[in-house]
Amino acid sequence: MLSPIKNRRFTDRILAQLKEYILSRQILPGERLPSEAEFAETFGVSRGTIREALHILEHDGIVRIKKGPGGGLFLSEGNLVQVIDSLFFTMQWEKISFDTLMETRKSLEDRIARLAAIRAEKEDIHEVEQILKRMEPPDLSHDLFVQYDTDFHVALAKAAKNKILLMFMVAVKELHNRIVDYSELHDHLFPAAREYHRKILEAVKDKDPDKAAEMMAEHLNYFEKHFRNHVQSTDFSTERSDKV
Repeated sequence: MLSPIKNRRFTDRILAQLKEYILSRQILPGERLPSEAEFAETFGVSRGTIREALHILEHDGIVRIKKGPGGGLFLSEGNLVQVIDSLFFTMQWEKISFDTLMETRKSLEDRIARLAAIRAEKEDIHEVEQILKRMEPPDLSHDLFVQYDTDFHVALAKAAKNKILLMFMVAVKELHNRIVDYSELHDHLFPAAREYHRKILEAVKDKDPDKAAEMMAEHLNYFEKHFRNHVQSTDFSTERSDKV
């Protein structure tokens, strides 16, 4: 009866060692890792033990096992698809409301706007400016509007120089994009988005965190009024849910 527990604990130790190996060598996403056989020799364990640990890491999205010519073991590129899918399912299962998502997003982007105004460097400002230029054409499609709007908010999160806030921003914005039907939004919202984005950027360039947060709040409040009528999934409510 104790054997499976012992084996699991042993696998957990190997998992910890594999993660430490990756971190200590500062391996970059997409880079090749040692083979199964090489890891087995390095840690002095069987290939079967390494294989089991690697399958767990693959399931968790940490490594990618590629088959065929040029294949091998690689560090994953670090996408958040699995995390976002899990969050999306949880939101539906728990019947988390659109209002709750917006409340979360407002709190998150308030902090991001403030930190971006404090920490943004020239390269960050340039990246945001380029995104705003791409949003200028008056005949921009809905799909491009969504993409560039996402790019803008993610670029601000990068400028905040906080990787956890950046990951949260990517996840929350993707969740927002999944539940809002942008195809039904009127084109007159595009100029409003451009103007709010411009004001946020100006506050960031002026290193004025209070103004940046104020403009971000106005931006999100304005669009929330329009978004709430275009929640496309029947699993989401526009009524606030207090369920914990």
